[in-house]
Amino acid sequence: MPISLTPARKWATVLLLVLLGVIGVTGQVEASDGMRGDRCIVLESETIVEDFYFFCRVLEVYGTIDGDLLGVASEITIGRTAVITGDIWTAGGRLRVEGTVGDDVHFVGVSATISDRANFTHNRVDLFSVAVNTEIAQDAALPGDLLVYGYQARVNGTVGGDVDFGGEALIINGVVNGRVDAAVGDVRRSTDIPGLPIYDVSFSNPGLRVGPEAYIGGDLKYESASRTQIPFGVVQGQIDFEQVLSQPDITQAEQAEVIARILVNYIKESLRDAITLLLVGGMALWLLPNFIRQPAQHVQRRTVPTIGWGLIAFMLSFPAAVLLLAFSLLILLILFLLKLNELTVITAVGLLVINLVTIGGFWFLLLFLGRVVISFVIGQVIYRYVLRQTDTGRLRYWLVMLAIGAAVYALITNAPIPALGLTVELITALAGIGAVVMYARTLVYKSEMLGPVPVAATAAPAAPPPLPDDVEAPLGMENLPEGFRGFDD
Repeated sequence: MPISLTPARKWATVLLLVLLGVIGVTGQVEASDGMRGDRCIVLESETIVEDFYFFCRVLEVYGTIDGDLLGVASEITIGRTAVITGDIWTAGGRLRVEGTVGDDVHFVGVSATISDRANFTHNRVDLFSVAVNTEIAQDAALPGDLLVYGYQARVNGTVGGDVDFGGEALIINGVVNGRVDAAVGDVRRSTDIPGLPIYDVSFSNPGLRVGPEAYIGGDLKYESASRTQIPFGVVQGQIDFEQVLSQPDITQAEQAEVIARILVNYIKESLRDAITLLLVGGMALWLLPNFIRQPAQHVQRRTVPTIGWGLIAFMLSFPAAVLLLAFSLLILLILFLLKLNELTVITAVGLLVINLVTIGGFWFLLLFLGRVVISFVIGQVIYRYVLRQTDTGRLRYWLVMLAIGAAVYALITNAPIPALGLTVELITALAGIGAVVMYARTLVYKSEMLGPVPVAATAAPAAPPPLPDDVEAPLGMENLPEGFRGFDD
């Protein structure tokens, strides 16, 4: 049946593809036929009567696989003489299908191509691709639906069903017998992304482009920042254009209803952000008030250094995250190559997932706490200098400041003028992160200074001998405690 995917369902499909790829490769390595190594080849004379799993740098299939094909490789080629009766579940750099396939094709990676030599034995074979580039070559025929989530898709051949696309560039020069539902970039922009010579991928300009020789048998519905010129007579059904600005700019809106929608979304987004900042910030002020108030003082007194520290933390976080992920993947690869039991492999996958959650949680909390700090600073300034209130020493007054600051911050950063909102959010986010880092640095420094210092036990100093009766006490010494005769040099 036709594919109809909302954005939420598209994301669910992406996650499903990734999870099934991980489970397929790691969960059944011992109970299936398969290959691992640098270059794996299924010869034309070979027939494998079961599912086939692989973990290789290069995979070439020329023989018969009477089952599913599942695995990971940088280069995956289904040759002209290959026959795969089941599904294809693959991830890696590039997939090229030239042989015979009996069921759906699923791919996560850089580039997927259906060649003009490909043959599909079932009349409803679909292609699900989460990739930078997906292409139906000229004279190629995909019997079923095409679902692509990535940068670009090129339909130069024939798609027997529907096309669902989410990304930047969709080019249709061939035939789509069903409908087309697409979310694309702004056709007025030009791409500045260099090509990928290792996989022979060049990037097209954003937007929807339909050639004069193309054919769309159903409706065409697309979302973009600007309208595309569709050649007359190409679309047999209705053409439905919805203007969607990825970064809403009210000055660029072409339709009155778009302006109204931008304003409504602006109010909704501002209200949502303000409430969220107030809830999380209020909890922080109640439990750990110094993690908000002290960084706020850093922002007010040392604004430029806080931005600098925020930039340093932002830049250092990327290599730290890469090293953490690389370590997790290395452990997973070692366990996989050692062919340990499933529990060990699943534990390694769990470690990878935990590290991913840790990295994501760290960035979420750090960025969010920075926004709370900036909101509190804005609220303090308004509370003291505009409302001229002086009572600031209690939780309820802190919450009032936070509420005022969160409302102002949300209204500014969500403004439907990207140059304003994005600039303010970038600077304030860096300042907030930097202030939190500076406060954490102060806590570490104090903990080191106040640490236990071993002191050797010494005898108490003996009291000085009394002065003779004929010697007067030094000036100013008459009112001091008994036995005191002066300070040591």
